[in-house]
Amino acid sequence: MIIRGGTVRDWPFIQALALESIVYSASPVREVSEEHVVNYRRQTLSGFWSWVQRSQSKIFVAEEKERMGYLILSDRTVDELTGLPQAWIMDVAVSKEYWSKGVGRQLLLKAEEYCKANNVKFLGLAVTSANQRAAKLYAKMGYVEERKLMVKKLE
Repeated sequence: MIIRGGTVRDWPFIQALALESIVYSASPVREVSEEHVVNYRRQTLSGFWSWVQRSQSKIFVAEEKERMGYLILSDRTVDELTGLPQAWIMDVAVSKEYWSKGVGRQLLLKAEEYCKANNVKFLGLAVTSANQRAAKLYAKMGYVEERKLMVKKLE
């Protein structure tokens, strides 16, 4: 497996995988259909490539004989509480047929390697409570909970 820099030619793969994988992160608290979540994700992705270019974010793609997953890294962010510079993993996804094969781990390691090489001392990400599979991987790789996002359904 190689992890390489992504290009605009990877965008159709990234879009398709983003739509496929979003259902694993949907919160049951919101009580919306998978169709709704996928349609909303499709809308948000419509301008995402332009944002990636404007923000000079980095894209990493895992592939062997075919693309297996991707990670989008914004390395020019700051922590909202301390103002300290940090990088942020905007999105990461692995095709289901490659789950538990080390693809997500390799993508995360590549992001960490990039950050270290560029003297970025903190790397953050967000994961929904519903996505326990991803949360376990992140914890195993040393990511710790720093904040909690809480929501209350109002009747």
